Amino acid sequence: MNKKDFYTGLVFLLFTGVIFAFMLTTPPIQVATKPGPFFFPTAAALLLGGLSLALLVSGARQKDSGAAGKGKTMRNRVFWIIAWCAIYAFTIERLGYLLSTGIVTFALLWYFNRREWIFNIIMSVGIPVSIFILFDTLLKQSLPRGIFGS
Repeated sequence: MNKKDFYTGLVFLLFTGVIFAFMLTTPPIQVATKPGPFFFPTAAALLLGGLSLALLVSGARQKDSGAAGKGKTMRNRVFWIIAWCAIYAFTIERLGYLLSTGIVTFALLWYFNRREWIFNIIMSVGIPVSIFILFDTLLKQSLPRGIFGS
């Protein structure tokens, strides 16, 4: 049994159950148009549940690879991801969405993909700008502006 895949599948299956529990306890919303406000969360939860079940079964069938040296590397990766998420949470209101998202995206891309500088720069500029255009301009949902003002 591959314990990592098995337990990851189990955690995501439990997470899917929590999503469905929240959806069942939410009061129904009457809408005149179909498919309704719960269509996308239901579809996403069903997809997540199916994939986590497949991972759980796959992990139960596989033999453990026994990778001994990967534990420290994985802990370092998890530490840096959590650290950059904390930095992002602290800076998004102060620096604004574009600047803080660009910095954090670049830092994470640099950590995981150190040799691809041009790709990292393009993605760390392109991703925040495209999401900003989508939400702020097209969907009219304001994002934190920070030092760029309102």
